[in-house]
Formats: sequence, structure tokens, C-alpha cells
Amino acid sequence: DCTGLRAHLDIRVSGEGDILAVVAFSVKEYRKRSWEYRKYSSGLILLDEDGIEENGQHGRDPFAGLAGEDLDLIRLFPNLEGLLLRLHPGCENRTISAQAVKKNLRRQWPEYAKPISALTLDCRFQFEHFQRVAQADTNFRQTLEILGLPFK
Repeated sequence: DCTGLRAHLDIRVSGEGDILAVVAFSVKEYRKRSWEYRKYSSGLILLDEDGIEENGQHGRDPFAGLAGEDLDLIRLFPNLEGLLLRLHPGCENRTISAQAVKKNLRRQWPEYAKPISALTLDCRFQFEHFQRVAQADTNFRQTLEILGLPFK
């Protein structure tokens, strides 16, 4: 239960597919927004693990762009769709390949399509879904902790 929790999330979507471009965009936006509004309590960059691995295979290090920055990198396993799949009851412990995740997500959520709106996500998932995933996924639990959200 998040009753009484007051938080403001200043979300920016890069619109880029390339991991290095996403990191560069995130660093630039975080610096700009921090200067305009004041330092944030935390900054997060959400990246698909399959994209991080692919870049690593090509000798590209997305972490290099974070040196000296006050941003936490959050890995989504294997990607955003994998997290969305695990938010469904009974799926929180699923480990699935990036190639199979969309097919499995469609079984749970036949009408899923990108881009997904915040309203659609809000209507589909409750905080209990996030707490369940946090029990099975330490990386996701870290995200909730950084945001100051309680998990069971």
C-alpha cells in the first residue's frame, strides 16, 4: 500500500532504439532538468538487457557514458516486454528469452501493442503486481527501493 506516499516522476522517453543513444539522451536530459528544476533525489535509465548484451558483443559499453553521472542503470530482463509479462499473476518468476517474450506476453495480454500509454498500464496493473515481481527480481526490487516504494 502506498497510501500517503508523495512522489513525482519526471519521465523522458528518448525515442531512440540504440542503447548508447538512449544513455546519451538520458544523461543530457537529467543534467538539463536538474539544472532547470533542482537536483533530483535519483535518476534512472531503464535499458533492455538484450540490447546491453548486443552492444557488448560489438565492443560498445553503454556504462561508459555514465561515468561520473548520478544516474542508476536499471536492466529490464530480457527487455520491457519481459517485465510486462512478469507483472501478470503467476508469471513473476518466468525467465524467458527475448525471442520468445512477445509471443508469451500476447498469451497473457492479447491486445498489447507498442507504444503503450501510461493510462493503459495504470488500468492493467496495480501496485501489488509490482510488489510480486520485486520478490522474484532483485533488480526490479532495487528500482522500487530507489523510488522509495515499499515491497513485501
